[in-house]
Amino acid sequence: MISVTQLIYETNCVVQFSNSLCVMQDRTSRILIGLGERIDGLYYFRGTRNEKAFKIDSGLSLDIWHRRMGHPSLKITKLVSNNGSRNNDYGNKACDVCQRAKQTRDSFPLSNNNAADVFELVHCDMWGPYKTPSSCGAYYFLTIVDDYSRAIWIFLLLDKREAPRALLNFIALVEKQYEK
Repeated sequence: MISVTQLIYETNCVVQFSNSLCVMQDRTSRILIGLGERIDGLYYFRGTRNEKAFKIDSGLSLDIWHRRMGHPSLKITKLVSNNGSRNNDYGNKACDVCQRAKQTRDSFPLSNNNAADVFELVHCDMWGPYKTPSSCGAYYFLTIVDDYSRAIWIFLLLDKREAPRALLNFIALVEKQYEK
């Protein structure tokens, strides 16, 4: 059993009823989505084939193929793109994402500072500026992690000069809510 109203709302389709059939079609393209046959007052839907065709431009550069496929090697990109003859200087360019993914760092040493209670030790980290602002216009964010509970608070900041105020607000929140 389905709600026709909910179905129309969620699938953006058109539903037409007759005395023996129920037809569901895409609202814009009018492609058949489902067909129900009336049996004993109820409409029973049979499976319909869902086919889609996509056209791609075979002249896409290897760089675009490389990014779309998750940054594979040049050899793999050429195989999949079917564009082996046109290099488009892809091999000479350094992909920023690939370079950052290959960077390594040493693991952090084990810490001797372990908190025995909540808010005994907190870790703060400020990040930014980011090139694209958040929905509220923030370019920075401040992350605070409680060492004992691993609870995380994130404060979105328009400017890094707001960090001291955000820390004071966090301390006030902890004192008022948790009496710590």
